[in-house]
Amino acid sequence: MARYKHTDVEDGQGVFLSVNLKEQLIPGTFEYMLNDLIDNKIDISTFDGSYKNDKTGAKAIRPGALIKLIIYGYSKGKKSSRGLWELAQDNIIAKALTGALEPHWTTIADFISKNSERFQEVFIKVLAYCVELGMVGGEVFAVDGLRLPSNASKEMSGSEKELKERLEVYRRMAEKHVAKHREQDEGGWPDKEVEAHYKERQERLSRQIEKISNFLEGMEKKEGKHVEEVKSNVTDNESAMIHSSKGFIQGYIGIAVSDKENQIIVSAEAVGSANEGEHLPEILDKTIKNMAEAAVKSPEGKRQTFMADANYFSEENLMACEDRGVEAIIPDGQYRKRLGGNYEMMYEICDFKYHEEGNCYQCPYGKRLEYKGKSMLRGLEWKTYQASAKDCQTCPLNSRCIKSRKEISSLGRGKKLMVSKPSGEGNLCAYMRKKLNTEEYQNKYAYRIQIIEPVFSNISYCKGLDRFTLRGKKKVNGQWKLYCIVHNLSKCLIKYNKEKEYA
Repeated sequence: MARYKHTDVEDGQGVFLSVNLKEQLIPGTFEYMLNDLIDNKIDISTFDGSYKNDKTGAKAIRPGALIKLIIYGYSKGKKSSRGLWELAQDNIIAKALTGALEPHWTTIADFISKNSERFQEVFIKVLAYCVELGMVGGEVFAVDGLRLPSNASKEMSGSEKELKERLEVYRRMAEKHVAKHREQDEGGWPDKEVEAHYKERQERLSRQIEKISNFLEGMEKKEGKHVEEVKSNVTDNESAMIHSSKGFIQGYIGIAVSDKENQIIVSAEAVGSANEGEHLPEILDKTIKNMAEAAVKSPEGKRQTFMADANYFSEENLMACEDRGVEAIIPDGQYRKRLGGNYEMMYEICDFKYHEEGNCYQCPYGKRLEYKGKSMLRGLEWKTYQASAKDCQTCPLNSRCIKSRKEISSLGRGKKLMVSKPSGEGNLCAYMRKKLNTEEYQNKYAYRIQIIEPVFSNISYCKGLDRFTLRGKKKVNGQWKLYCIVHNLSKCLIKYNKEKEYA
């Protein structure tokens, strides 16, 4: 029988190897590009100002090593500081990027938490590099928000009244636990595990009572746009209760503005608000500022266009776009419903003529809609006008006015019109509806999804950002910008390789 050599490696014995870390970064890969850009192209000297150990104190981890570790880790789905720490210990590529440094997770967490404004500067420099590669068109943009939970407890949210009621509930529960504890102390605990459970439960209740009590002492009510009071949160009061595809979450909305040419993010901002639409004016200002700093140039003679979904539709936002000299393409909430069963455009409020004498509206067929009274909806006062069911049932145009004949006969009433104010030709919302009734603007708006949605798919699915790991708007904003930097750098890889002749 043949004899073969045997080594201890086959039995699981480890082997000490001599590794050249620089050779682990292979040209053509994302990590090679990242290492080259941070070391030679993107100036990160702005972080030096946060260190004060020139003469005394321990030596610090280089900001370049931390930046490279965080961006590489985020690109691999490692979003927590502990996960990044483990990556620096176990991953040979991470070791090559950091120069074999293994920053502790507390060092990584402090760096991310304290440098939100400096991440904005890095974001601009990365954007400027994208411009240098010719990847930013500068003409058509889409804006939208990614709704994500943060490191905040949804159960600790509520109005002032709700939080006070919850505090009383916790106090009654704590009193019952104390009474139970005394009773068991007198009779003797039957089980050590049961005793430990009661003690742990009582400590947790005490912490919750203390948190809510301290919060209520200095609480300032949040006023909403359409409601009297917005729910506050004890653990992170800058976050908001947000409705998402997975129900209500306690978190932030990561807003991004993406360029049409290559889906490069030109502006990023995290907001603690249930409605990202109200932040469009400030997002526009920051986008214009970012593009100026990164030297983004629009095609000569062409007007910049910003597209957004119905969450951003309002007279204020359309006016903000007009004031800043950009064209807006923002549909209203009924945009998809205005196309009838026979592919006819449904009638809108601007198609109904208001008569001040008699306080009534006239429909496109000449029938009268009588004033029925006022009502409150979403914090606004609305006037209601209604036609007779008989007029609507016999109207030859009702297919463009009311969804179905069945709706009229079953309800026994005619077309109802609700207006917050008479809608004239000068109204920007009415003008936007008319624009989007045309084939030209419908075709333009169709590009919105392919401009912005792949950005969020890349960040949330491919890069693994399913929640923010921090608390406070400033910190969350810094983490959101870091993920947007990761997205932009990943987009640069093909052009970078062509420029360096690696591909």
